[in-house]
Order: sequence, then structure tokens, then C-alpha cells
Amino acid sequence: MPEPEEQVVDNRNMEFLRVHQTPQIVAASLSGGILSASRIMRDTPGHGMSDDHVQEDAFMLSMQMRDYHGALWADGKEIDFAGSRQGNFTLYDYTRVWRADLQSAFDCINIHISRKALLSLQEQTGVRAVEGFNIAPGADVDDPVIRGIVSAMAPIFQNRFDANQLLLDYIGTGLLVHLSSTYGGHPHSLRLHRGGLTPVQLRKATAMLDANLDGRLNLIDIAQECGLSSSYFARAFKQSTGSTPHRWLAQRRIDKAIDLMRNSSKTLREIAAACGFSDQAHFTRAFGEAKGISPAAWRRHIIPAPSHLFRDAPKG
Repeated sequence: MPEPEEQVVDNRNMEFLRVHQTPQIVAASLSGGILSASRIMRDTPGHGMSDDHVQEDAFMLSMQMRDYHGALWADGKEIDFAGSRQGNFTLYDYTRVWRADLQSAFDCINIHISRKALLSLQEQTGVRAVEGFNIAPGADVDDPVIRGIVSAMAPIFQNRFDANQLLLDYIGTGLLVHLSSTYGGHPHSLRLHRGGLTPVQLRKATAMLDANLDGRLNLIDIAQECGLSSSYFARAFKQSTGSTPHRWLAQRRIDKAIDLMRNSSKTLREIAAACGFSDQAHFTRAFGEAKGISPAAWRRHIIPAPSHLFRDAPKG
């Protein structure tokens, strides 16, 4: 008889904020190989006290998408915290006991950062895994780099862009590198490498991407195949191609779709599936953003009518 699977208990689903029990709250989540993120919104005040969270060796970075007001306790003691300004972040160490009184309306993106993620960062980039961060409990931190990185997730939560694994890994690596190098007590910065991928590495990387157009391939997997850390691979790939891996993948989908529309009789739905789009609507939206025209209109205008239709046309 097989052993029952071990249940993973952590705070990634934000249950302690009562996100599933209150109808006024809207919650969405993303899960990548490096981090997990949730966007949680409520347009009315008075959500009240949070429940007990799981104590774990992990952190939560919470960035506010609008001004927020509330009260906060750490290990049973109220701390000096009135709220957080739009674009600022607060960091929570889950080895401590936190309670919050969510008083105002709120809209926040919460990033779950596990110890495993920090160890993975060390393996992939050489940035030493930190034990903690030099950020005071309840501090409302104004960091334009964090703001830019976390804000890049907002269009994904709004379903304006495809939430592929490569993009999430790319964002997650940048976030952890900045957090560790800026607030982790390590004054040295990452040593930057020069040069792009070798021809062999580039062929391996593009072949793997081409075989996984649905975007579910991890950045780490491609980097390991090339014998590189994920951060170095991402920089070298961009230097070699002029594009990040997830942007290269997006363009490759469009290029393959054009080839199939030009040289096959497949329907647009079949082409969407063959090129890694989630459905025909996703294909139409992405193609329109890239080419300024719908796939159907492109096919009608680019592919000429069969020559026999003009065989008997009058001359002159």
C-alpha cells in the first residue's frame, strides 16, 4: 500500500487573512519555481483581525497597490505601524507570530519567500543565503527597485499577459537578488559576467524553448542544461539574442504561427494549440499586440488567392 503523500503546510494561500471566507475580498495567486505571489483586494474597510498563520522558515513581502491603514502585532506586542503607502512594502518573518487588524480598504501583492527559495538562489547565483533581512518589523519601506519588480506582476494578475513559468522565474530571481544584496547584510554585490552564450549553449536553450512553447519550462532547467546559473544564463541569453527568454518565447510563438498560417491548412484554433497559446482568444490577442492585425485578417491579406481565379481575367 503506497505511503500517503506528506501534506505541505505553509502560508502561500494566505488563509490567515480569511481570503476564502469573506465575499467582499478578491484573491488571485501565481506560482513559479522560485516564488509564489498573491494579489488580495477589498474595496470596503473593516476586514478585521487576521487569523493565526503557520509558523515556518519563510518570509512574506507585502507591497501595497493603494494606501493602507491598520494595526499590527508581533509576538503578542503591538508595534509602531499605522499603515503603508502605495508602492511601499513591509516584510514579515514567519518564524514570528503576527496578527493584523485590517482597518481600511486594501489592495496588496504578497510574495511568499521560503528558505528553499533563498537556498536555491545561492545555488544558482552565488549570492549567499541570508538568515534574515535588515528591515525593522512593521517598517514601511520605499524601494523603487522592489516597487518596479513587484508592479511587473500586476498585469499578469489582471490577465493582460500570459503567466508563463519563465516570466515568473525571471521576476522572482530579480526580486530575491535585490532583497538579499540590499537588505541581507552582504554589502558585496553580484559579480557581473561578460559575454553571451556559446553557440552550443544558444542552440540548446532555443531548442528547449522551441519544444516548450507553452511556457511551462523553468528558467533553472534551461540554465542547468547549459551548465550555468539561472541569473547568468538570463543575462547571457539577452546579450546573445537581444531579448529575455520569455520575450524570445513570445516572439517565437508568433513566428511559428505565421509559418503555419502561410504554409499549412490548419485552422486558427489548431495553430493556437500548436504554438503554445492557451486558446484561440489568447492567440488572437497576442498576435494583434505584436502585429497590429488579427490572425484571420493577416491570413486574408498576406496569402494570395489561388492563381486559377485570375487565369481568364481580361487583359489591359
